[in-house]
Amino acid sequence: MLRLVCTFGLLLGMATLCVAEEPALNQPPGGFKALFNGKDLSGWKGLVGNPKTRATMSKEELAAAQAKADESMRAHWNVEDGVLVFDGKGQSLCTAKDYADFEMYVDFKIKEKGDSGIYLRGSPQVQIWDPKNRDIGSGGLFNNQKNPSNPTVMADNPVGEWNTFYIRMIDDRVTVKLNGKLVVDDVVMENYWERDKPIYRTGQIELQNHGNTLYFRNIYIRELVTPEQLSKIEAALPAKPRVEPTKKENVLVFTRPAGFRHSSIPVGAVAVKMLGEKTGAFDARITEDLTMLSPETLKDYDTLVMVNTTGSWIKPRGEDLAKLAAAGKKMNAEEAEEMFRKSLLDFVNSGKGLVGFHAASDANYHWEEFGKLIGGYFNGHPWHEEVGIKVDDPNHPLMAAFGGKDFSIVDEIYQFRDPYSRESLHVLLSLDVDKTNMKKGGIKREDSDFAVSWVRKYGEGRVFYSSLGHREEIYWNPHMLQFYLDGIQFALGDLESPTAPSVGK
Repeated sequence: MLRLVCTFGLLLGMATLCVAEEPALNQPPGGFKALFNGKDLSGWKGLVGNPKTRATMSKEELAAAQAKADESMRAHWNVEDGVLVFDGKGQSLCTAKDYADFEMYVDFKIKEKGDSGIYLRGSPQVQIWDPKNRDIGSGGLFNNQKNPSNPTVMADNPVGEWNTFYIRMIDDRVTVKLNGKLVVDDVVMENYWERDKPIYRTGQIELQNHGNTLYFRNIYIRELVTPEQLSKIEAALPAKPRVEPTKKENVLVFTRPAGFRHSSIPVGAVAVKMLGEKTGAFDARITEDLTMLSPETLKDYDTLVMVNTTGSWIKPRGEDLAKLAAAGKKMNAEEAEEMFRKSLLDFVNSGKGLVGFHAASDANYHWEEFGKLIGGYFNGHPWHEEVGIKVDDPNHPLMAAFGGKDFSIVDEIYQFRDPYSRESLHVLLSLDVDKTNMKKGGIKREDSDFAVSWVRKYGEGRVFYSSLGHREEIYWNPHMLQFYLDGIQFALGDLESPTAPSVGK
């Protein structure tokens, strides 16, 4: 966005003079890193084949091909006044490292009849072109065959002017905004190179060319899940489910925060997805979209998993109301919130499952029934350090993940307030006060009842909650992954477990 610098004439009736000033180039916003430094090609390399062909190359073959591609890159990609310029010859440009889940910004400019794109994880592509090429705007997932490929609206600036993409990729789904307008909304990106497989979990980002002069600048990225984190999760996954499911089951992994946004949210979400894939216990979809909790959509799932969903997320935003209206459900915010509340309660009451990780209890304080549903409200976290965890019910099936034995762990530990009560919950884990620093400030409970995890019945449904999960490494702890898999299977109804209240059972 241009800033206007105005000098007001004070003498002789001078007119106001306004000069357009370009913003600083290649300076990333908070939380993002620059992929292009505005000076040279550091962090980039030339394109060698595609993910499938590169996988067949020996280390020596790949190194030789990369050296040749880098030579071509240096000949045809240059930096001019902070702008990355391609001369229309040679190959596409690639990041030197691979990425998993991320958000990115990129400015681009093309000439008439121009054609380009952004490859995500080495796969084509978020489309860039002169809309006159096909009377379709930029931003669509052009190579999709089964899922939507065109942008929902045309949002391109005139050819020759700068445009800005915001791209978010989580798991296999992509969201794209072009010049601030939503053009792709959480659409599956297909694997162009191997149509029978999902898109690769990691890969390079590429600036594609079709023999046109291209211009790029302000390329920023924020990694949500790194390839290294994926490798740690993969290594910690259990090999099989505790109980084989009797039918195909679907889990909706809900990640929408309206308060503090934990950096571990995308890590926890993809860990749940990978648990289902590795063990075959369930299929999972990750979403921040509140409208997915509409009754006609939620009915297609068997359990809802809430990963660090803080704040009053049940309150719809403008984009939620617009999406409902586009689906033929025009309503105001109050009406929509009431619909979402009823949908969630009816879902669990009917016999479905609800799972909450960590900050799922730090939410919807204005909605009393939510506190009863989840089992209690967050009331501070005095501890963020190594603590002792006591297994309250060593013989409970969900405690098999820990061998029924007490353990220690480093994480942010909650305390709870009403409606938390052992008279309504079956507590599985709690803070071991004899193995924890109880001199911390902010401790509010005088009864030393600091539950960490519980299960309960709610109507005909099942609720599993664990306050562990603030830190990323919780989601590649093999004991915790087994525990979370077992908890999800309990919520699905596959793993039968006692739910009688801990007091009065």
